[in-house]
Amino acid sequence: MASPDQSQAPGIQRELDIIKQHVNYEPVSVSGQGWRAYPEIPTARDLNPDWDDPSQRAEITHLLPNTWQRPWSDKNTYLETHYRLQREEVITMLRFSIRKFRNCPLMMDDEETCIYTKVFVQGYRMTRLGPVCQIQFSTERCGKKIRWSQTRRLTTGALIVLSTAQDAFKTICIPATIADHPIRDGLDQNPPLIQIHWANMDDAIMDPTLELVMVESRFGYFEAVRHCLVGLQQVAMTYSPIDKYLVGADKSDVLAEYVKKKPQMNISSLIHHVPNSSDMTRAQVAEEMRQIRESLTSQSVIDGISNQLSPYTNLDNSQLEAVHRILTKELAIVQGPPGTGKTFTSVQALQILLESQKEPGNSVIVVAAQTNHAVDQILIQLINLGFNVARLGGRTQNEGIKRYSMYNLRRRAMLPSFLGGDRDYKTFEAARKKNISTLETIVKNVFPQDILDPSALHSAGIISEGQLDSLLADEWESASSPNSSDVTLSEWLGDQLVAVPPNTFRDPIFEDAENEDMLDLEDEDYQVDLDDCIVDEDEDRGRIHGRWVPICHRWTGSNPHNRNENDLVIRRELRRENLWDIDIKYRGAVYQYWQRELLRARVQDFRKTLADNVRICKNLKINRWYKDTQCVKACKIDIVGCTTTGLCKYRGLLSALAPRTMLIEEAAETREANIMSALYGSLQQLILVGDHQQLAPNCDIAALGEDPYYLRVSMFERLVKLKMPFSVLNMQRRMTPVLREILNPFYPSLQDHPVVMKEDARPAVPGMKLESFFFHHTWSEGTDENMSKYNLLEADMIVHFVDYLLMNGVDSTKITILTFYRGQRKKIVKEMRRKLSHRAPFTNVHTIDSYQGEENDIILLSLVRSNGPNGPHKAGFLRDQNRGVVAISRARRGFYIFGNMINLANACPESSAMWGRIEEVFRRQKRYGSDSRLPITCQRHGNTSWIGHPEDWVNHHGGCALPCLDTLNCGHPCGRRCHWVDHSRLICQRPCERVLICGHRCHEICGEQCRCTCHAFTGAYPDDEEWSEVNPSEEHGGSNSATGSRINGGGAGRRGRHNGRGGRYHGSRGPRTSSTHNNACGSPRRARGHSWTTFNAQRDDARRKEARQRTAQQGRGSSNGPIPPLPSQSTANADRSIHETYRPVTLSHRGRRNVGEAIVSGSSGTPSPEKTKLESVRGQTPPIDLHSTMDSSSTDRPIVSSELGTGSFTPINGFVSSLDNMSLLDTDSVLDTPLQDVHRLCENGQVEGPQLDRQHYTTTIIVQDVIMPTALRARPNPRLQADKPEWEMESTVDGSVDDTKLHHEHDEEDLIHF
Repeated sequence: MASPDQSQAPGIQRELDIIKQHVNYEPVSVSGQGWRAYPEIPTARDLNPDWDDPSQRAEITHLLPNTWQRPWSDKNTYLETHYRLQREEVITMLRFSIRKFRNCPLMMDDEETCIYTKVFVQGYRMTRLGPVCQIQFSTERCGKKIRWSQTRRLTTGALIVLSTAQDAFKTICIPATIADHPIRDGLDQNPPLIQIHWANMDDAIMDPTLELVMVESRFGYFEAVRHCLVGLQQVAMTYSPIDKYLVGADKSDVLAEYVKKKPQMNISSLIHHVPNSSDMTRAQVAEEMRQIRESLTSQSVIDGISNQLSPYTNLDNSQLEAVHRILTKELAIVQGPPGTGKTFTSVQALQILLESQKEPGNSVIVVAAQTNHAVDQILIQLINLGFNVARLGGRTQNEGIKRYSMYNLRRRAMLPSFLGGDRDYKTFEAARKKNISTLETIVKNVFPQDILDPSALHSAGIISEGQLDSLLADEWESASSPNSSDVTLSEWLGDQLVAVPPNTFRDPIFEDAENEDMLDLEDEDYQVDLDDCIVDEDEDRGRIHGRWVPICHRWTGSNPHNRNENDLVIRRELRRENLWDIDIKYRGAVYQYWQRELLRARVQDFRKTLADNVRICKNLKINRWYKDTQCVKACKIDIVGCTTTGLCKYRGLLSALAPRTMLIEEAAETREANIMSALYGSLQQLILVGDHQQLAPNCDIAALGEDPYYLRVSMFERLVKLKMPFSVLNMQRRMTPVLREILNPFYPSLQDHPVVMKEDARPAVPGMKLESFFFHHTWSEGTDENMSKYNLLEADMIVHFVDYLLMNGVDSTKITILTFYRGQRKKIVKEMRRKLSHRAPFTNVHTIDSYQGEENDIILLSLVRSNGPNGPHKAGFLRDQNRGVVAISRARRGFYIFGNMINLANACPESSAMWGRIEEVFRRQKRYGSDSRLPITCQRHGNTSWIGHPEDWVNHHGGCALPCLDTLNCGHPCGRRCHWVDHSRLICQRPCERVLICGHRCHEICGEQCRCTCHAFTGAYPDDEEWSEVNPSEEHGGSNSATGSRINGGGAGRRGRHNGRGGRYHGSRGPRTSSTHNNACGSPRRARGHSWTTFNAQRDDARRKEARQRTAQQGRGSSNGPIPPLPSQSTANADRSIHETYRPVTLSHRGRRNVGEAIVSGSSGTPSPEKTKLESVRGQTPPIDLHSTMDSSSTDRPIVSSELGTGSFTPINGFVSSLDNMSLLDTDSVLDTPLQDVHRLCENGQVEGPQLDRQHYTTTIIVQDVIMPTALRARPNPRLQADKPEWEMESTVDGSVDDTKLHHEHDEEDLIHF
């Protein structure tokens, strides 16, 4: 780093020195403190020791016990203990995997180890993060297909080891870390590709032909503890005022240094309201608030916060006490039981600290938490209060937080003061590019585009000067190109020069996929960012870019017998002074020897150049962090937020910012080493907020989490149990008092805030009389492929219960399902997709570990573990009281547990103590289902039903067993069992009783869109030429009873796809009043979703009846009307006639149909072509006898086209073949002109339209006052599904029917899906 200008302030130089110290840190050896000399990445000796060497075995087993129950004797012992435990956790399983592979090189992947074979180096990518090596590998040892986007394999930052395939870790062990995890153009290739960082550049491999093997452990994530280990070594060299509390358990509880210097603070932000403000005007309230806040802008906080503030603040007394502790103490510990407002309390205290500073950004406060989600939650509240925030790390999923990342902060703070830094950056970048050019020169000499340069062989000492001269001797110059040594060497090789064959290896393709679901991974340690120097510079987050330097031979010598320097004949040929004297058949083997020797000669230069590149990249990192500190100051940042892993990863940057206060949210879930390693020298105050009775730190190695190592004991829990001074929040605002009673065995002092005691604060759960219940059962569990537990019947019961709650109107976002096992989570999600496919996807299914800090209105808890009533009884994760407390404290107004209480009571003492107390509360509240029954209550009638098995849900519709006596909007009776769904959102399943515009009955049920397949309804004549509209008044004396359709050439018919549910014209529905209807058809209209649910059919029928009566009167007054009125019902057996309007059709010489003018027949049937021609001349139509086409005994039998004119219809020649390929018009493609005509005719009470019957006749049938009998109506299709009651499918719209979406313009949320 270039030395700063003399005009720079000493503070800037101090920041620069701090950053340099951290980035360039090298472990040092200190007498009696050997752990401080350990390198950042474990060595080959750490990972692959000589198991026969007692000293190495003793070093491996040298772990100090974690004596957390008492104070530590000294700081070194405290740090060394945690350092060794953290380091051992990440390497012990990898060491075990190496030993297994060493003993059995042919082993396959197992539960602990991943083996990758056929590993070859392909090249190096020179990035600003340093050089990374790209390798290809095979997953043949897995035996299954790997889903790289859903696996923990080869995660960024993971520790791996490599060895040669020949050595197989007997003597060679090369540690490395995964640089990135690219799917596209990386792991999705065959064979897959990955990029790695060598732990030591002296181990970097340059030989692309060297076959390697790679081993990875499934346990222990190195990146999660890597920076913590370095931080612990650095903390050993610095002093912090917090040391006395963490090492010696000092209970002095003294003030922070900055509070001693300035005890006055601005606590006006604690004023939230004015008491009795209802009797005051808004101006009076504002004025009183202003006066009170002004009086609190400079208050001494040493002696506490006055109780007089209680009427003016939203904080309860325990929160005020906690705020005072945070404001004043060097070590402030605050325990917050579930629902007590830990985060709100922290934000209130931080607001006072920041508003009490003289200038914004005068001293940054570091805020950290175990998870990204928790960090973002507290930062959002601070942003809303108007504070300037910077977020370190790029893993946040909150879009509102992303704009506060360091990358965006740099873009907003492009200040002139950065020019010096930019000059340094340019200097380092130029050095990096020069280094890359040097590397490329080395690689080009060893791996040229064509063949080796003889002078390179000579300079490397591989061939002598005489051999070089012999190759370029005068007598051979005529045989080669002048001054072309490569051509000379090509001539020397002759036919022994061969191209290196392309890599044809392909990874085997497996049918079965590895069952490892990344969606189940809640451990955020596996979501570690790349260094921000790369993330911010590259367009693809999580992917490393840089200049690519390939390593491969393109030409080599022919060596069919695989001869090498160990063969006597090759050694003899190599000693020849004249290279042309070498036998031609050995020249290929000699050339291969030269290639190997040149690589060996240049590999040290290659590795040295890589090491120089690493040093230059460190300088770039120093430059970047230095500029970041200036950005933070220039933008007057108040809060810097990151995860607890980021506290160590960005330790140099944070140390340079010199924070004096650090707050840790979820401190009880954070490992002690993560906090200890982040104690920067400038810190004057440490604030720990959490709850040690909830989730504890995670540990991959179970043995290290237990006695005597206790890695799962957090700093928060240790200090609380050492009886260090701390505050406890005791007023919960989350759950109803009944649910709070479940927590009282674990939090005896927990009380209810008045806000949850109001009657309307937490509404009752719809469909449930009880807001909590323990459903006990003895259904047996199972084990999936990942050895995770599940309980299928329990999952089925919960899925149906969710469905019941949704039927009763509960919003799906208000329900959360929690379980202790990933296997059960998978089962529940799968059953949700299968049995609730008609609903929107339900995704609120989580494991307990992922739901810390969250809450919801209704919680369903699945306990899973059960081996029947007689056992064997096992508790597994359920014996963990911390997880249990989290599980029972997430609900606001409804909490329901499903599990085997007999199993939990007898599994182990821990399980019995935990769940026995919970059972006692449920029994005392009379909410324990010992008889395996769950009570549900009908909202409509108040009846209670009992559910004891998933099959019992089949007969429940969201109500009770009583029938529903209401009617639907269409007029039909509901006919279902009691339900809570509003009838306006139900679909009638009775047969449709409407006559369509074409004269036919609707083929669908009442609740579906009307449909008929005839062409009069769909309007589909795609192959017809243009039809001219017939003017009835010209042909039939002014009668307007008939008309034609106009379709231009059929082109419109091909523009859309027919949806199978009817065409453009749809009949309208009305209430069912009797067994017969007046058959007036509704006005043609396009169905819009299910708008018919608000259609007034009675009013519509009345209007249409009046229109028909007017039309009939007009018809009696006209002597030329072609259609006389039909007889009344009393004269049903009298003579009736039906007139047919038909069009003569002929074929052109090109085979197209020509449709003639419409002719009204005078008798039944379609006349022959000769008769058609004759009648067209006469201009008359024969009468039709109704008795010949209709059964005289029935007054409502329909007239179908196949019966009209039986024996007298003549097929039109050539028309059948043209109809076979005819496509129907899309409903949106029908021309507007016919629609207007139809409107006009329907208003006059007449219905007509073009139709083609099944025998391919062309006719227009005019039918009036004809009713379709029930026997011939279209029957509904129930569309039954597996495990789905028939009533559900007959009652509601099936969301799986896609073709209805063509007509729906309303949101599907307007309809209920069961």
